[in-house]
Amino acid sequence: MKKTGLGILGAVAAFTGYAYWSTRHLTITNYEITSAKIPEEWDGASFIQLSDLHSASFGLYNNPLLSMVNELSPDAVFLTGDMLDGDESPVVAMALVRKLAKEFPTFYVSGNHEGRSAFYEDFKADMEAHQVKVLENERYFLKKDDAAIMVAGIEDPRFSKEEWLEADLPKNEWETEALKVSLDEATNNLSADYFTILLAHRPEFWPLYQAYPVDLVLSGHAHGGQARLPLTEGLFAPGQGFLPKWTAGIHRAGGKALIVSRGLGNVTKLPRLFNDPEVVRITLKSKGDA
Repeated sequence: MKKTGLGILGAVAAFTGYAYWSTRHLTITNYEITSAKIPEEWDGASFIQLSDLHSASFGLYNNPLLSMVNELSPDAVFLTGDMLDGDESPVVAMALVRKLAKEFPTFYVSGNHEGRSAFYEDFKADMEAHQVKVLENERYFLKKDDAAIMVAGIEDPRFSKEEWLEADLPKNEWETEALKVSLDEATNNLSADYFTILLAHRPEFWPLYQAYPVDLVLSGHAHGGQARLPLTEGLFAPGQGFLPKWTAGIHRAGGKALIVSRGLGNVTKLPRLFNDPEVVRITLKSKGDA
């Protein structure tokens, strides 16, 4: 009996140790996006996507995370929401974003956690003061030798909650309607000739994004499905519930692509399982079809 008890305790301790280690074990995932719309000047260009930090720290002052990004030397960094964790202090996220923006062009879109944070306006003002491009239903030209690609970004629908609740619609319907307004604004009169990257926090609206003139969508929010078991996209994701469809990796439809980051932080009571925190690296190729 004692041996059985010790074995159980040992197994629990081992699992707990693994779960803690996996929440701190940063990995890099590489994707290559090929399109005839990508100018030759952008061939080989790379971007880093960071998502869902949730105010987490990876080592002292987030130095291991910063070192990883610095070594990859991207052309730009894309932050796809939930850098804050609700009403927790924004100091950790502010410090990380300031250091990133000092080295690289940095673009940010909000997530649902920022939408309910008492500190968001301070965080936003700090980002803008440090030349981070906060995209709220707008777009920006990225140029290299006068050749341009487009980066568009939409505000998370959580920011429109009070307004849309007055319409007395179910949650999924008012979120969809709010996103349509944001997408219409961000892509208004956008030429389909430009290779366009859309930063949009929520991947569950992938079918909606496909209706707009964008080529690549970068999302987070789903936390990799939390526990990534074989033959699944994870067990649970916000906005998708149990056995979700879009929690990580690359998904393609209609000549467009969605990349979903597994994210960095951990905000649920469940540990990340087979789901290490992720830095996404995207490399552009200028030949062929999307």
